[in-house]
Amino acid sequence: MRRLSFLLPLLPLALGQNTVPGPRYEEWTKYLLSQPDYRLEQLLKGRWPFLEVLRKDRYQEYQKGPCDPQKDPNACKDRMPWNEAQAHEFRLPMSSLEATREVARDLRKAWQRFEERYYWRVITELNNPAFWLTYCGFGLKGPDLDPPLPEVRLNVPSESLDTAFLGKLTPFDPGKIASAGLHSLDRYLPVPQVKAEDFCDDLGLNLLPIMYIPGFKVMVQGTEIFRTPGYPSRPFWFNSEAADARVKAAMRHAFERYYPQYLEEVARILLTPRPNTPQDLLSGLGGDFQSLGAPKAYLPIPWQGHLLNGGAVVAPVYTELLPRDPQALWNTIQGIWDTYKALIDKAGSEVEKVYLYVHFYRSVRVLYDSKAFYGIPGVADTLKQQVKALVETPLRTLTQGIPVLKGCTGSLDEVAGCAARGLMLVDSALKLGNDLTGLTGGKPQNEPIKGMRESPGLWKFEEAKRWFPPASLPVYEAFGYTSLFQAFNILEATNVPDIRNVDLSQINLGNWVGWAWSQLSRLVVYWHVPLTIDIRIEYCPPCVLAYPSLPLEGPAQPLGVPPYTLPFVAERTHWRWVSVPEGYEIPGVRGTPYKVLGDLGGIAPDLSFLYRPLIGR
Repeated sequence: MRRLSFLLPLLPLALGQNTVPGPRYEEWTKYLLSQPDYRLEQLLKGRWPFLEVLRKDRYQEYQKGPCDPQKDPNACKDRMPWNEAQAHEFRLPMSSLEATREVARDLRKAWQRFEERYYWRVITELNNPAFWLTYCGFGLKGPDLDPPLPEVRLNVPSESLDTAFLGKLTPFDPGKIASAGLHSLDRYLPVPQVKAEDFCDDLGLNLLPIMYIPGFKVMVQGTEIFRTPGYPSRPFWFNSEAADARVKAAMRHAFERYYPQYLEEVARILLTPRPNTPQDLLSGLGGDFQSLGAPKAYLPIPWQGHLLNGGAVVAPVYTELLPRDPQALWNTIQGIWDTYKALIDKAGSEVEKVYLYVHFYRSVRVLYDSKAFYGIPGVADTLKQQVKALVETPLRTLTQGIPVLKGCTGSLDEVAGCAARGLMLVDSALKLGNDLTGLTGGKPQNEPIKGMRESPGLWKFEEAKRWFPPASLPVYEAFGYTSLFQAFNILEATNVPDIRNVDLSQINLGNWVGWAWSQLSRLVVYWHVPLTIDIRIEYCPPCVLAYPSLPLEGPAQPLGVPPYTLPFVAERTHWRWVSVPEGYEIPGVRGTPYKVLGDLGGIAPDLSFLYRPLIGR
């Protein structure tokens, strides 16, 4: 098979890598996060929440209006077809965060199954007939694979960040991709954790050619008189050509049969909605606010699909439709505040610090004024008290130090409103190139409040939303962002188990022992048993008996066989969670939502048609 032919040359490269590479998307198609429909009153009418994305290039063509080549032959020159320009908005139904964690767990289990099948096929074929009798004949097996739910780790893709932002925020390094280091087994056992038929297919008892003559020593009356060279570590003779042929045949079988099955299993995991009928989903909606909760749903959107260089399978996520626990909700808000505060302390001017307090306070005010909390006592009052304690004193202090804001007095709402109007004056003056001294009192303000970027808002605070955690619908609405689950394939050259799967940030004996065991337990070795031939004179009447006995100098010995550790050079499926500010590009996608590439078309149904009853269009 073509994949197998370049496995070995790339193995040294794989062993030299220390990190899981992130995806690179060099040809951007600009999809902007736009107008999410989080209206809870729609949920009560049985409409599923969705996210709307805008295809920027098509929208720009749409704004130009239709052209008529019959009236003007040049009117449509270099123009996009009108039907394509009209298809510039796409609706993406939302999924629950817990459901995407279950999908990630299933992706990990699919890899674990392939890894076990790959290794046990090779080691069983190499050590046939002993291992065939043990694992294929008698069916000796360990516990089933059962990985836990993966941790939600927010990833901040560097390819989507403003370059100026990257230069300012050293403590805000992009987070590691959620699937990094998880392409491994939870425990490496000396017995298979998959069924015999998973790796014994088309593999029979193989007695010929003879693989080896064991090493031995001869003893007479307890005295050693001869031993083979290298005893007990080396056999007397080993058929290395036959061993090499067996290993190559097993590797070829794994990549021709098991690997395509792994890809197919991944595709079905990613492209199958859970539950798979609109009726099951909508049955959890309706009634009143208190009954909404956090229905578990996975509604994938293939954005050309997850295959290499194709794009991704995407699912916007919510933690719950409606927050119920006031303290848990405030913990989320506190986390958002901590992210903002660390950002502005690192990269903000005095004027931007005012913007931080105003922006944060107004967002929380939108949240506690939301209809979401009608009929749920305590939530709005708790938010009001806690946000006031957090921002009022420092905001009042900051406004008195900046001339344009000194007249901002009164209640907290009045101070925030006045400060917002003052910041707009600074912004306008800055864009016109006017002197800011009279407005800011000489406070440094070297960057525009709103910037000259295409995307809206104060760019530092918008970029900071990429570190905001997955949250409930009202939090998304108030702060203007959404989190998404994404799955995609990355081409990797490594070994199995992945030698990079050691967390150098957590160096301790347990980690190192577990990593070392995973590598040693999966070496490609032929197990040989050294023998002792003990010749003794027995009176039975007197006769000479020669018989083999168990080795007296050690257990069964491993004999390394090239490539010694199993190589892997192919696509593997990774996953991550990302947060995207409204009006900004969604990273990691290509092409068109709901369109699948190549072979995926035979697996994925027309999900846009399936979702229409959910989102009402």
